[in-house]
Amino acid sequence: MPRLSGQDNEGIGVTRHGERYLLKTTPDICVAEFIGAMLCQACDVPMATPQVVDFKGRKVFGSRLESGVELPNDFTQLQSQIGLCANSSIFSAVLAIDLAIGNDDRHWHNWLPQPQQSGEIFLRAVDFSRAWPTRHPPLGFDQIGRENTGLVWREWDSLGVKYDSDSAIDACSRLRRLDASWLGMIFEQLPAEWMVTVSGHDLLDWWRTGWGPRVGAVSNFLEQGAWK
Repeated sequence: MPRLSGQDNEGIGVTRHGERYLLKTTPDICVAEFIGAMLCQACDVPMATPQVVDFKGRKVFGSRLESGVELPNDFTQLQSQIGLCANSSIFSAVLAIDLAIGNDDRHWHNWLPQPQQSGEIFLRAVDFSRAWPTRHPPLGFDQIGRENTGLVWREWDSLGVKYDSDSAIDACSRLRRLDASWLGMIFEQLPAEWMVTVSGHDLLDWWRTGWGPRVGAVSNFLEQGAWK
C-alpha cells in the first residue's frame, strides 16, 4: 500500500497472512524504532509490535498495525478519545521513555487508538524514529521541549491528560535496570546492515556508561516538574 504522510515510512506492507506492517527502511531509523518498541515492552507499556521484515530484497523495520485503529481527525475527536482512554497512564510512562532516548517527535498521531466494545479507547505507543540512536547521544531535555514532544506536553491540561507520577517513575526504575547485556540481546535480533551510522560496539559503549546517568537525570527532571 502507498507511503503515508510523514518523512520516514515507505507505506504499509501486507503479509501473506493478511497482517499489516508500517514499513521503515532507513537503517538508523530501523534501529531506533526497534529499540523504542523494546523499551516499551520492558516497561510493560503497550506498543505496536516490532518486526524485521523482508521488503524488496531488504531487511527493514515493520511496525504491526492493529485492526480497528481510529486516528483522531481534529482536536475535538482527540479530546474525546483521551477522555475515553482505558490506559491513560501510558502517557506518563512514555514521557519517561521519550526523555530517556531523546525522542523529540511525540505528536498526537504517534499513538494507535483502538476502540473497545466497552466504548473505551485502548492506546499503544508507536514511532521512535527521531530518538536515540538516530541522534547519538540523545538530545537534551531543553531541546526536546522545543520540538513536537514539548509542544504536546503543553497541551496535556487542555486535553485532559493527567500526569501519573507513579507510572513515570516506575518506567524510570525499569529503564535503569536495562544494562548493556540487554541491549546486546536486542542487537543480536537486528540485521548487520542496519548498523551503518553508528556501530553496535559504539552504541553499547555509550549504554554502559551513559544510560544509568541519563535515566537518573530523567527521574530528576520529572520529579522537579521541569517538563511542564
